[in-house]
Amino acid sequence: MPTQKRRAKTVSILVVPEDKSEPYSFRIKTNIVKVLYVLGVLLVIHIVVGAVFYWKYANLHAYNKSLLTQNHQLREDNKRVIELAQQFNALEQDMRKVRNLLGVDRNTLAQAGLDVNKYEPSLLADRIVPAAKTEVPPPFRLAAANSHHYLMPAKNRSRTLPENIPSLLPVKGFLTQDFQSDGWFSPRTHSGIDIVAKKGTVIRAAGAGAVIFANWTYDLGNLIIIDHGGGILSYYGHNQRILVPERSYVKKGEPIALLGSSGKSSGPHLHFEIWKDGVPVDPKEFILAFSENITAN
Repeated sequence: MPTQKRRAKTVSILVVPEDKSEPYSFRIKTNIVKVLYVLGVLLVIHIVVGAVFYWKYANLHAYNKSLLTQNHQLREDNKRVIELAQQFNALEQDMRKVRNLLGVDRNTLAQAGLDVNKYEPSLLADRIVPAAKTEVPPPFRLAAANSHHYLMPAKNRSRTLPENIPSLLPVKGFLTQDFQSDGWFSPRTHSGIDIVAKKGTVIRAAGAGAVIFANWTYDLGNLIIIDHGGGILSYYGHNQRILVPERSYVKKGEPIALLGSSGKSSGPHLHFEIWKDGVPVDPKEFILAFSENITAN
């Protein structure tokens, strides 16, 4: 029986040109059509899958970018937290140091990390008048000046007093807040006096002594504490700049700071305190500008 060749199936495609020329046709084997169909389906699937993966990649990239931004922000926040913790620790040490210095005995000085022998009154005898002579003279205990009066330092009698007695007005200015001790009729305590003056005005030591503290504190900002011997300390707070280092000796009237508004302050002024035997006393008992009533409206 003779072998008959099977004719391959074809598909005819008629092409009609738009220029009204004669149409023409061509034939394609069905196998090729099937292959082209499969390739087209695969191409569509590839495009769809690629679009899905690209969308997921774009979202993942945006999410990763957001995570990187958050991570950077967390690092910055962590760095700020560490800095705040360090500042808090330094502040706590400063406040502990100031509290320890209020008693001014050997134990508290040693706990504050200061050289006890360096501030022993007997070793400063060549610079500071002995403790027996540092009691406040009776003429100092006079009436207080009125608030908001302009204060001028008294120079006439200051030369006759011991250099270590804090009798010199630290800065010329207006007295805006007076000394107020704790009591039944004074719910708010103010351990010193406030003198308002121009920012940057030179502040001078009220008396000769050793600088036992010259650093920043939370409440009084840049604070200076001078030990005048005999249990007498003077405080100078809210300074713009400190001019003398710790553990240095200053003379009466020597510039020690520039007036400012550091710490918890509403404006440029000097917060001035005097402590005697660990207790705050009214500075007007020492400062000659008050005892001689040198004020002006």
